[in-house]
Amino acid sequence: MIIDFHTHIFPPHIRDLRAAYCQRDPWFNELYGNPRARMATAEDLIAEMDAAGVDASVTFSFGWSDSGLIEETNSYVLEAMRRYPGRLYGMAVLQPTAGKRAWRELERCAQSGMIGLGELMPHGQGYRLSDSTLLAPIMDVVRHYQLVVLSHCSEPVGHRYPGKGDVSVSDIITFLTAFPDIRFIAAHWGEACLFTR
Repeated sequence: MIIDFHTHIFPPHIRDLRAAYCQRDPWFNELYGNPRARMATAEDLIAEMDAAGVDASVTFSFGWSDSGLIEETNSYVLEAMRRYPGRLYGMAVLQPTAGKRAWRELERCAQSGMIGLGELMPHGQGYRLSDSTLLAPIMDVVRHYQLVVLSHCSEPVGHRYPGKGDVSVSDIITFLTAFPDIRFIAAHWGEACLFTR
């Protein structure tokens, strides 16, 4: 079985009104402001999976700064999971700085069948992955539902590129030390480390 573990999907209206959403969210603008940056709907993702022979994908939307947008796009992912059972497995995006609203959203998504929390985007959402006090209540929900956590991370070397972010090795170590029982995926991280000494 071939599984693509990191995909993003967007409702068609967000894809079609990209410029308006770029004005609403600076981090979204950094990643998707270029009209050549591809945005996929659930149907686009399924078509690409079929063409590439991918059996299943883990998918999520985007780490918006606005909790309302997060809840809207999480609902879109939940609906896509229902339309494509066994093909799409969703993860819940949160804005951790939203406090109880974030915890409740994670509970809603977990109770509806999502398998994890992600993609965390600390750089774009205004917090640090090393902020254990902020993240502790969310990790309690993760433990309760036995979810996996995926975070946008940044390799410490190499060139700058749109969306690289600034999650450091120190941030990752602090997170893993504070929450050693959490199953954690460091997305985008590691390849460049092979070439350092």
